[in-house]
Amino acid sequence: MSPKSTAEWLPRVLLESALITVSILLALGLDEWRENREDEETIKLAMSNFLNEIAQNKVRVDDAAPFNRGLHQVISQRYQNGDITSMSEYIEMIDSYSPVVLQSAAWETALATGSLAKMDYSLVSALSLTYGLQSRYEQTNRGATSRLTNPQVLTPDTLDVAIYNALQYLEDVTGMETELGVVYDEADAVIQSAWLKMAGELPGRED
Repeated sequence: MSPKSTAEWLPRVLLESALITVSILLALGLDEWRENREDEETIKLAMSNFLNEIAQNKVRVDDAAPFNRGLHQVISQRYQNGDITSMSEYIEMIDSYSPVVLQSAAWETALATGSLAKMDYSLVSALSLTYGLQSRYEQTNRGATSRLTNPQVLTPDTLDVAIYNALQYLEDVTGMETELGVVYDEADAVIQSAWLKMAGELPGRED
């Protein structure tokens, strides 16, 4: 091939190669932008779900916690005064306690969809702490009333022991309810901060 013919096609080949390279880079950049945009929308949806769910759970805890603390105080005072004298009286008081039912759908959905892997570490840490405490609260409550009033072990001779165990149980769960209220506030603040960094405006909340 002569130098003249090479001079004719080489610039064209180089231009075509450059255009192909630019096209590939643009396509890759567009894919990355689209993927980042989709990730951002997924994260924002997950955070919106967390804000609503945590707000609803906090309302439930705030509504129930005062009664449960009062129940613990009443049983403790009457126990110290020796005023609980029958099993039926004890069972009636224990049955009046109703554990708070908390939601965790937002956490389970975020785990299932992989949304947590796309979030900031501090946000994931706060959410993990919050839902971890929720899980411990639910595990502590699961079947507790039935165990405390089990007729196979509850007898006049074991009534004092049963009351003592019930007081320990109520102290644990009311302590966790107080802690949940604090943790919910902290998690809410972390989510709001992360949201403002991403979107600059907080989402509306469900009532």
